[in-house]
Amino acid sequence: MRSWQTKSASQQSVREIFAGPVTRDDRQLFWLLAGLVSLDVAVAAYLSLFPIDAGFLYFIVGIMFGASVLIGVGSLRFKHHYSAAGFFWFLASIGAFQAWNIVIMWASLLSRWWTHNQPGYHIGIGAIVGLIPLVIGIWKLCKKLTRPMSSSNRSV
Repeated sequence: MRSWQTKSASQQSVREIFAGPVTRDDRQLFWLLAGLVSLDVAVAAYLSLFPIDAGFLYFIVGIMFGASVLIGVGSLRFKHHYSAAGFFWFLASIGAFQAWNIVIMWASLLSRWWTHNQPGYHIGIGAIVGLIPLVIGIWKLCKKLTRPMSSSNRSV
């Protein structure tokens, strides 16, 4: 085995990190994700009610900017407040959400669902479909948070 292929005993696999314990402070990650859902719904509602040309670009840029801000906030607080498992679920949820929204954007553009002569509610429908991975990530994180924690996992 080559030196770059060796795995030290202190390194965990991604599966082990996702399955790891969470702390009470990880509940703040739930609220950060809920804030991203709120931003998504607010931008989609605005662009649906007041359609503008290339509204899909404003939508995608808006949620990307919002997600970047939330990742920045989470990253600054990660070292002292969040568990690795909670923070990985947070990042994976946002990553899947962003990737899925890019897929929806391109599918909508290629199918001409989001064109200048289409009604504004098409962006709202696309945004609702785009929330699927984020809602699943929130659900999985909440499921981990509501599991009883062992005394070694609890934050003081």
